[in-house]
Amino acid sequence: MGMMTTLRNRMHVVLWTLLALFLLSMTVGGLVGGANIIDQLLGRVNPAEAIGSVNGSKITPSQFNQAVNARMEAIRNSGTEVSDQHLDRVREEVWNSFIEERLTEQAIEDLDITISNDEILFHLENNPPMDIQRLFMANNTFDEETYRQALNTPGMIDWTPIEAWMREFYLPRFKLQQYINVSAVVSDQDVHEEFIKRNTDFTISALHVVPAAVEDRVIDPSEDELMADYKSRRDDFKREEKRHLSYVSWPKAPTQEDTLRVKQEALDIIMAYSDGDDFGKLANIHTMDPGNQVTPDSGRGGDLGWFGKGQMVPEFDQAVFNVKAGAVVGPILTQFGYHVIKVDSIRNKGKDNHQVKAAHILINIEMGQNTRTAIRRKATLFSYDAQDYGFAAAQDSHSVTAQQANYIGENDLFLGSVGMFRSGVRWAYHTDTEIGTISDPMETDDFYAVFVLDSISPEGIASFEDVRTQVYASISRERETVATESYASELRSQVDGGSSFQSLKEGNDKLDFVPSDEKKLKGSFISLGRSGQVMGALLNANAGDLLGPIKTNRGHSLIQVLNVSAFDSTAWTTQKDIVRADITRQKQTLAFQNWMMELRDAADIVDNRKYHF
Repeated sequence: MGMMTTLRNRMHVVLWTLLALFLLSMTVGGLVGGANIIDQLLGRVNPAEAIGSVNGSKITPSQFNQAVNARMEAIRNSGTEVSDQHLDRVREEVWNSFIEERLTEQAIEDLDITISNDEILFHLENNPPMDIQRLFMANNTFDEETYRQALNTPGMIDWTPIEAWMREFYLPRFKLQQYINVSAVVSDQDVHEEFIKRNTDFTISALHVVPAAVEDRVIDPSEDELMADYKSRRDDFKREEKRHLSYVSWPKAPTQEDTLRVKQEALDIIMAYSDGDDFGKLANIHTMDPGNQVTPDSGRGGDLGWFGKGQMVPEFDQAVFNVKAGAVVGPILTQFGYHVIKVDSIRNKGKDNHQVKAAHILINIEMGQNTRTAIRRKATLFSYDAQDYGFAAAQDSHSVTAQQANYIGENDLFLGSVGMFRSGVRWAYHTDTEIGTISDPMETDDFYAVFVLDSISPEGIASFEDVRTQVYASISRERETVATESYASELRSQVDGGSSFQSLKEGNDKLDFVPSDEKKLKGSFISLGRSGQVMGALLNANAGDLLGPIKTNRGHSLIQVLNVSAFDSTAWTTQKDIVRADITRQKQTLAFQNWMMELRDAADIVDNRKYHF
């Protein structure tokens, strides 16, 4: 009866939540709204109406922002302090989710995937989705008996939202995945080779020809060669318009005034405790320790549990291990801020396992309003003077130094030393921003800044001067690869003639010599690292084989196989099905990723995010 009562209580909320999620998926999936036919014909998507579109299916600002806000709220509820980086990452995740969901919906429609009542019933009876099984959990285990009872007893629960979710969301995607999985074929050879990689020990000796060993064999490319290579692959150097900025920044950091203010707050809390306020309630109200939060509406009362000497920072240790039980000490300044600490209990005092049970209230030293106003005033006055007298003159009069942020793209997020500064990028690309334009003060969580647009590199092929270093590095890497392979081939001839790896190492101390190393193929061999070519060469090798030259991530190697452990038939019997299942999952995941990538490459995706944030 207890389980059924819990189930009914859970159903009241969860089943309709499931339906709400399904309805939300339809919104994300593009089943509401549509694209204006004129906009479609002209390839236009109004930024005011849509953050973007996928094959004409619009993603509205409200849809996008609701999804972003939901994810950000989940991050906050986890106790994480959100930042600009969190917001940017979530926006990117949500954007990709919208695109994939729209493409999935469109593929389901194109393939004419439909769901019958019999299919819903079959899956509920024989293959209930994990989302449904979670509704019938008891002690973290699927209670199949209760599930069968609910399934076969009319009126016990309302199956309407589950059937809707199965029909419109889960089963169409399940059938689509089955369609994609057809290409994920796993052969017996695949299973056998993967088992070998996981279970067989290979003992090898190696002579590794790394770039340092062929320095005298690699000729630096001439200017003519660099130019010829640049001209032969000019299309590789296509770039979008780039803008170049100079800026002056002022970090948002607390001052001594803020430190004194926070210390006084801590003293006020101590006074409130002395006047009779409960320490736990004070902690839940005032502490900034994220570990105190249990739920959005409750905390731990500052409780830190039992801890021994050395587990806390030195200042904290010094305070709590030198007072009696019941004492309240503080304010104690540490790298985290000011602490007010209540020592609840002490055990094993004077012994090696001396421990204290304590609670604390942490107040971070943050920038106050006065400090914020003062920093903003500096930035504002600099901006006024720069606009009136020029950026360089303002630097002199304000005794500040400018920094540069070059080759900034329209969709970039970061600006030089000030880090993420999307508002600065948007300003740089605003239609009113011309070369020499000076910005008003702008801010992020960490800085105030004033920018000037120095120059614009137009869209097109990057100049040879801009990419010369890139061309030089590319040619040098190619020549190093050729040189390491050629030298490794020469060394192979010497080994075939009777020379040992050790003697060849003595002839060139820049060669990497590995006398012996034992690893499974999934491991990383000394010097050689993890290399697909090395793994493939060893996979079918036997003790005594000399392999190479084999390409590695750093050069080319010769490998002497010293020993190969015997095939473990017992492990094979117990693992082969697990290995097959693992490979199948991997191939199915890869098949879906490739399928989605092909859809994205072929899709007409309009991205208007730059107009919104």
